[in-house]
Amino acid sequence: MKFLLGVDGGGTKTIVAIANELGEILGLSKTDSVDILNVPPEEVENKLKKALSESLSQAAISIDDIDFSCFGMSTFGDVPGTERKIETMVKDILPRSMVVNDVRVALEGALPESAGMILLAGTGAMAMAKDKKGRVFRVDGWGEYVGDLGSGYFIGRMILQRAFEEYDGRRKGSILLNMVKDFANVSDLREILIRCKGANVRTYIASFSKIACKAAEDGVDEAIEVLSISIQELTRSVKTLVNKLDFDPVPVAYSGGLFNCGYFKDEFISAIQSIPRVKVVKPEFLPYVGALIMASKSILDPDKQLIFYEGLHRNAKELLA
Repeated sequence: MKFLLGVDGGGTKTIVAIANELGEILGLSKTDSVDILNVPPEEVENKLKKALSESLSQAAISIDDIDFSCFGMSTFGDVPGTERKIETMVKDILPRSMVVNDVRVALEGALPESAGMILLAGTGAMAMAKDKKGRVFRVDGWGEYVGDLGSGYFIGRMILQRAFEEYDGRRKGSILLNMVKDFANVSDLREILIRCKGANVRTYIASFSKIACKAAEDGVDEAIEVLSISIQELTRSVKTLVNKLDFDPVPVAYSGGLFNCGYFKDEFISAIQSIPRVKVVKPEFLPYVGALIMASKSILDPDKQLIFYEGLHRNAKELLA
């Protein structure tokens, strides 16, 4: 029996999964961000080792039993020079591994057997696609300072900016200011400034995207405006990537924490359905299952690969997106 390990290492949360060649999920564990541009490398390595140990314990196997693994890691391929650091770290943990960007495993999970695109919108944002020749293309995902347009961070930052504009009197008052204070559990808005610097600031600011969702559902104009701007940026990324692909229609799946917001999800789907050549589809599997699938493609022959897929559908229905 062969055993596979898949890692969905995101900018906010990380999931480590172990499966056998029959598609049975044997171990599953979680930790938080493994983004080495925002978390010290030593801390990232310790988090991965701890989560791996937990999954191995659940699966009742040892690390030597893992035949192959795929690590989808945040920021991999984003900044020249970081690939080697991440690969070295991963190989030290588990030598029989491949490393790709975390959005790549999301794409494989969403569309494991067909060409198409995924739009990932969580703390960060990126669109990635594969064509019928297996070539991979991407748009954005360049981090909160120069990219990630439309992301949770992008939204959270605009929400906080508008709250401070209300605080100053630069913007007409609304319920947004009080919603932000309540969410942050502060009596004075300035108290959040200490949390907007230092470690994990990206995740903290992105968390205020939840305010945008609730406020938009309540009809707060400022929040509706922010989400509209976000969706415009994400739609622009999808359009750009569609133009790089030479087949029709282009299946477009979506994933990420922002889609937990019903208002955002509905508005986003409405926007991209209007793009010519686009066909909106639901992801077939979650991103960490995509990592398992990528690992399986490296060591299983086609017949066993089919058994693996069938097993995932049969044994892990709760993993379907």
